[in-house]
Amino acid sequence: MTQRMAGRSVAFVTVTMAVFLTLPRVAQTQGNPPGAPAPGAGQQPGGRGGGGRGGFGPPTVQTRYDDYTGFTRIFDGKTFSNWNGERDVWSIVDGMLHADTTKTPGQHHIHYTGPGAVMRDFTLKVEAKLSASGANGGIQYRSRLLHPTHGGSVADPFGKPLPPNVTTVAEAVAAGLIAAPTPRGGGPGAGNAAGAGRGAPGGGPPGAPAAATATPAPSPCVGEVGDLSGAAAPGRGGRGNAQGGLPGGNPWQVSGYQFDMDSDNQYTGQLYEGQGRNIITAPGTIGMLLPGNCKILLGKLPGDAKAAIKPHRGLDGEWQQIEIIVRGNTMIHMINGVVMSVTVDDDPAARAPQGILSLQLEGSGQIWYRNVYLKPQDKSLDFPTR
Repeated sequence: MTQRMAGRSVAFVTVTMAVFLTLPRVAQTQGNPPGAPAPGAGQQPGGRGGGGRGGFGPPTVQTRYDDYTGFTRIFDGKTFSNWNGERDVWSIVDGMLHADTTKTPGQHHIHYTGPGAVMRDFTLKVEAKLSASGANGGIQYRSRLLHPTHGGSVADPFGKPLPPNVTTVAEAVAAGLIAAPTPRGGGPGAGNAAGAGRGAPGGGPPGAPAAATATPAPSPCVGEVGDLSGAAAPGRGGRGNAQGGLPGGNPWQVSGYQFDMDSDNQYTGQLYEGQGRNIITAPGTIGMLLPGNCKILLGKLPGDAKAAIKPHRGLDGEWQQIEIIVRGNTMIHMINGVVMSVTVDDDPAARAPQGILSLQLEGSGQIWYRNVYLKPQDKSLDFPTR
């Protein structure tokens, strides 16, 4: 117990330092409050003299979301240059990437392939709109193309490429790369149809009888918060079942960490891991992942984080301003200037130190993305010396 509490103390320090060092939204300025007298002799502006506290002082100023200093725009708003996804699903409309699962059921991804596509530490800004109902989307990062047509991994997130003439699922079927998708409503491979929601770890289909299993080994998470054993159970849009010797599923499916979004805001802002540990850090919380499939709740963020989400009304709604900050093993999700979740992944066997970026939609709704800006942060932090 002493060792576990010591680990949690280190975790709190890790999160505190990570948030302090990585949140770029708050620019601190030196100086005295408006109307305060000028510093006297021997004092430094913003400080308290040679023996007092120096450093930052009020006021603090929140920077504008559309301050893209140091960022690179990775979607030009006009073409699919440096992006790869199903061309019969994703379209560009008035400078926006758009997908509609009411017309094209299933899970659909479009991933970035341009300079610096395999990224480690970064800050990402992207704006999104969701339909008022049915949309189930997200932004995946440090991810990889696991589908057997690619065989990607953490070390090689892209794996092998598809033939250049394969740009749709129908073309992948015709080329003999995948089995034909099963129609919606059941049967093998139906897990990739619209409505294949996030599976609870270890769960099965609604109403299905419990499977007979051996007595599970004692959980190393006893006395903590969560045990992720069995979290690889079917969740959102799996790779599908093999049919006739061919894999099912969608060759463009990207798996990894995800900033989650949905029309009902049950999941918006949480950290989800596709084809991995599923739901990890719920909106409004700070979480940690430890070896042995342990999920720890470090604490809750102040206030109601979901109150920051603007109503989803399709194109008639306002843009959700999303920011993802990744440094080392710490991942911070923000929306409209509010922190939604903070996650520290201290499970070296399961975490991903690098990967690719993907925009995603499934369910039965629509999603629009625009203003996709990336700021790589792979260089080590430099601290001044005295």
